Amino acid sequence: MIEPRKRIWLAAGAAALLLALPALAQDGIPKKPIHFAKGATKATVQGTLKGGSDVDYIVQARAGQQMKVELKASNGMNYFNVLPPGSETAIFVGSTSGSRFEGKLPADGDYTIRVYLMRAAARRNESSKYSLTVSVVGAAPAAAVAPAGGSTGEPKPGPFDSKLELLGISFRVTSPGTATGNTVQVAPAGLEIDNSPMTREVDGLVVGAEVADLNVDQSPEIYVYVKSTGSRRLSLVAYSANKKKSLGQIYLPELSESPGDTATKGYRGHDDMAVVESTLVRRFPIYGKGKDAEAPSGKTRQIQYKLRQGEVGWVLKVDKVLEY
Repeated sequence: MIEPRKRIWLAAGAAALLLALPALAQDGIPKKPIHFAKGATKATVQGTLKGGSDVDYIVQARAGQQMKVELKASNGMNYFNVLPPGSETAIFVGSTSGSRFEGKLPADGDYTIRVYLMRAAARRNESSKYSLTVSVVGAAPAAAVAPAGGSTGEPKPGPFDSKLELLGISFRVTSPGTATGNTVQVAPAGLEIDNSPMTREVDGLVVGAEVADLNVDQSPEIYVYVKSTGSRRLSLVAYSANKKKSLGQIYLPELSESPGDTATKGYRGHDDMAVVESTLVRRFPIYGKGKDAEAPSGKTRQIQYKLRQGEVGWVLKVDKVLEY
């Protein structure tokens, strides 16, 4: 798993998103595909912006791959946003998150890297020379969490063993991977007070794990994804390294607890989850109604969670629910 210190995904709020919008209307933005040389995983393009002359660079990638983007510009008001396949909602906003991002991609398709000048600079008709470096590495693992709109099929029984580290704290995640009566153990190392392993019974098989610092408190969290073998629905086992002293459980509310009780409509499983920037993102295909209840509608629902301190522990609270 990658270190999520500069992960992709999701705008930092409505105000920040408004500030980060390109100065030029989207219909007028030229699109330039980025192609990698044979056998290469990295490409660099150079260009010049002036005023509102934004540019969209298109990168084709697969779910489970790791993308890195770095921008070097002569003008400090020159940034880039990242847009996921089929959406105009930015999943990374450069003006609030910096000139570099790195993250695991949750879906197949064309990702848009929008390079732009901030509105104030564009209105002053300023210019900027920039260099944009993009890399896409890895491949979707065979047992990876299913991308939104699809499924990797039934997870197969078998052991899971992964060691992840962030901010000086490591977590070893192990599971025997039995078809019934399965468990997950998270064994921390580096905590100041208590490094006792935590063991949980789970309904399903572990299909992945990630470390992150969603609330940016310099104490990492561990997120373990579990897929049920029958319904192919995803659940989460997660802990926070409370001030790097001991593990505290993180609670993910049921979909039925989402605001307005709309998140469960059309839900039939086939989820994927990923740590993206400062959020946990859950995505799944929306199924139809009536006679079409067992067929995907072609739309996807995306739920974005923020990590918050609850009354008795940590809670992943719904921040946004999107459909596209």
